[in-house]
Amino acid sequence: MRYKFLSAFLVSLVIAVFLAENKTFHNWLLELGELEYLGVFLSGILFVSSFTVAAATVLIVILSENIHPVAIGIVGGAGALLGDLLIYRFFKNHLFQELTTLFGKEGISYIRSVIHSKYIAWTLPMIGIFIIASPLPDELGISLLGLSKISQTKFMLISFISNAFGILAIASVARVI
Repeated sequence: MRYKFLSAFLVSLVIAVFLAENKTFHNWLLELGELEYLGVFLSGILFVSSFTVAAATVLIVILSENIHPVAIGIVGGAGALLGDLLIYRFFKNHLFQELTTLFGKEGISYIRSVIHSKYIAWTLPMIGIFIIASPLPDELGISLLGLSKISQTKFMLISFISNAFGILAIASVARVI
């Protein structure tokens, strides 16, 4: 298959939509709340995908009833880091190669020159960090950070801090309400 990673990405989106609508999967997510810290870690992994962020948020709210929000932020941030690393490596290593094949070197060269211009290059990481910290899809933030040529070590630090802060904010608000 010519575009196997792009195809796998699209198939995973279809599967995620199916799972989001599946009652059995939804009930399984609610049962994760009984696993406490393992449930927090798994909710962090789910927090990074645009198709599972709603379920992860519900799980974080449930878990915040019995677990301190700071612990949820730290453990959930570690889980989100793992999820983001998988997405980052996928985008960095495979998807961009297939997009180059799809759009041609001239199209990608033009996009890169615009992205790396002095007016846009410094804003990509900032926008990516904001997107990762928010409940917006991490895939977009990760792709912006990937385009900005950030090192994997810096990406990991940004991912953990951003996600931990976002998860902490959700758990803290849920605890107050």
